[in-house]
Amino acid sequence: MDRRFTSCEYRRSRSTQMGRSRGLLCRLASSCEGVALVEAAIVTPFLITIIMGTVDTARYGVTKLEVQQAINRGLEMSSMAGPSLATTDIQAQVAAQADLSTSAVTVTQTLECAGIISTWDTDCTSGQETARYVKIDITTTFTPTFVFGSLARALGNAEGVVPISATGAIRIQ
Repeated sequence: MDRRFTSCEYRRSRSTQMGRSRGLLCRLASSCEGVALVEAAIVTPFLITIIMGTVDTARYGVTKLEVQQAINRGLEMSSMAGPSLATTDIQAQVAAQADLSTSAVTVTQTLECAGIISTWDTDCTSGQETARYVKIDITTTFTPTFVFGSLARALGNAEGVVPISATGAIRIQ
């Protein structure tokens, strides 16, 4: 009868053959109980690190997306209202959409008459090509929940804060 031993059974049978005089060291070396627990204890910190990094990456992506959506909202307002919409109205709407203060939002309105930039409130001379542009910039920061020292400093500043900036522009006339 061909009986195949698992590695654990083989170690046990060999251990009993060597005798019990070898003591505690031999019994510990041949023991297979708790192997899964030890393996789990070794792997768990790596898995937790990967999960925490994934959560922070997802949160960063959501924040970046919210900022970009706020810019898109401001550009849509500019497109719908035309040149009569004030920069403060655009700035307030974008800041509210992104849940930021208005100081984080910069709105620039530019008038171009035949390729020459002039002030927004003036009109181009008859026959000149007119182009009005609205540009929106947002600059904010993202603070990760789980800061991993040098990794966070490599992506952001010394405190691990990661900068987020986004820009959008549209020609409305």
